[in-house]
Amino acid sequence: MASKRLVDSNRDNAGDFIGESAVTQSCEPCMKTNISKSATVFCKDCDEYLCDTCKNPHTVYKPGQHKIVNLQDDKSAPVILDMKGMDKCHEHAREIVFFCHDHSKLCCLSCVLIHRKCDQLDDIAKVYRRARPDLQALKQSLIKMQSEADAIIADCKQSETGLNESIAKISSEVDTMKDRIIKLFEEAKQKLIREAKQFKTAEVKRIENKRDASLKVQKELNNVFSMCCVVLDSGTPSQQYIYSELMKEKRKTIESTMDDQRKIKFLSTTVSFPQQVTSLLEMGSNSIKLNYEGNKTVDTSPISLSSQPRPLILEQLVSVDVPKTGDDKEEPLLAGLDFLPDGRLVAVDNKNMKCIILNERLERLGTPYTFKHSPLGVVCVSHDTLCVTGGVKQVFLLSVSTDNTIRLTREITTSSQFDSICCMSPSNMVVSTYDDPRPARMISVDGVESDFDHFLTFPIKTYKGNASFCTYVQSKNTLILTDRFAHTVYMHDTMKGTSRAVTNENIQEPRGACVGPGDTVLVCSMHKYSIVHMTNDGNILGTYPVDMKNPNTICVSKDGTRLVVSNSVLGTKKLHLYKISPAMS
Repeated sequence: MASKRLVDSNRDNAGDFIGESAVTQSCEPCMKTNISKSATVFCKDCDEYLCDTCKNPHTVYKPGQHKIVNLQDDKSAPVILDMKGMDKCHEHAREIVFFCHDHSKLCCLSCVLIHRKCDQLDDIAKVYRRARPDLQALKQSLIKMQSEADAIIADCKQSETGLNESIAKISSEVDTMKDRIIKLFEEAKQKLIREAKQFKTAEVKRIENKRDASLKVQKELNNVFSMCCVVLDSGTPSQQYIYSELMKEKRKTIESTMDDQRKIKFLSTTVSFPQQVTSLLEMGSNSIKLNYEGNKTVDTSPISLSSQPRPLILEQLVSVDVPKTGDDKEEPLLAGLDFLPDGRLVAVDNKNMKCIILNERLERLGTPYTFKHSPLGVVCVSHDTLCVTGGVKQVFLLSVSTDNTIRLTREITTSSQFDSICCMSPSNMVVSTYDDPRPARMISVDGVESDFDHFLTFPIKTYKGNASFCTYVQSKNTLILTDRFAHTVYMHDTMKGTSRAVTNENIQEPRGACVGPGDTVLVCSMHKYSIVHMTNDGNILGTYPVDMKNPNTICVSKDGTRLVVSNSVLGTKKLHLYKISPAMS
């Protein structure tokens, strides 16, 4: 057992003759790359078998002394194999000489006393002759596992390096995001200040006009009052009668002027922040989280702070029919929709010439306001002020109280026929037109009309009624125009003067449009019975079927969490309210 020739302590009988069979030793470096090649030499210093190809790189690149011997020459030198105690019984520390097949156990002479009654107890030499072990296969499997262990160690080193690099980048990434947010807020601040100055200029002009008109009335009243006192004290009966008759008409004129001035309400302005900003502040230090396997953070806010827009999930909350009611002359047609900041819904009924307030269950609140002519579009310009288009080249400013009372505060006569309307800034609106070669125009809350810069290229056509609608993405300075019968949505960058026409099989007779979460755009596709969701530069994010024919008008709440859509099919008018959620990546 202890006198076999050239048997390596960590390998099988390499290059040795065992009985009458020769075992060929393989090159160890080659085996690590799954190449089977016979070894020709052995490095005694490194205890490694090598072929002729691997011998030179081994001696050149591997540090240390290298005593290389040929395997054929080395076989003639008998060596004593040190089994390092492996050939001793663990229980009795005596040499192993038997193998018990019943218990699959190597036994020494002391073990024999325990296993003497076993059926199969053979000495090692007999067992070896009967079933020689395949040590070559064992060695190859060990070399393979050694290679795998090396790979695992290398992977650990690489992972540690990657971890150190990723940790080192955290501070830089957070600083980069912080700088982006600061820059974003600074740009928003400057934009807000510009709009506030424009608003102030417009309001100051309105205040001055009202004050000048009131001063003029006051001066006239002073003159009339002085004359009245003189006539009353010194006038003859005839003079007093004549003066009284003349003053009847004068009083009506003065009272009418004063009524007009009283109706002029000055608009106040405040700074509002979108829900995602206030939510970020509420989260505090938890607004930034570390991502690692098994602890992926998920953005569940209605509007993502990410620069990449996300598809939506629409969950229907309420669905109501919109039939003709007792005070309606015709079946209603909700031509315009918008949300008040407190969540109430405003709708204008084109057929019955009404402005209606609805709650979160789409139930009517208060008494509708009745127009003299048919309204077309509506937009909420402040917490209690509405701007309505319609009539014969008219725009109406309405006030809405907390008890749902609607009053007319001002009526503006315009030079164009306006259809849909949306906010561009606190004091300016964008309107779509019909029977006018300018498909979109601007109007301020004090009635000043203006056109977009000449470099902005609109379709060369004059739209008829219900053929084109608009919305405006304020943060992107992007004007959206739908062309119903061309099945096209136009995206106009009002700052750069560029335009893009978007067509898609899902855009069929596009009508109403509004700004959606994350400054995206939602458009009613009438003949697809659906809503198309797209980015402000025209990329389609998704299409959402709605359970109604010919969806016509659409709006999103100020916090971006709810959507309302109505349709325009005779006999089956509907109004749907949806909850908006971001789709998970």
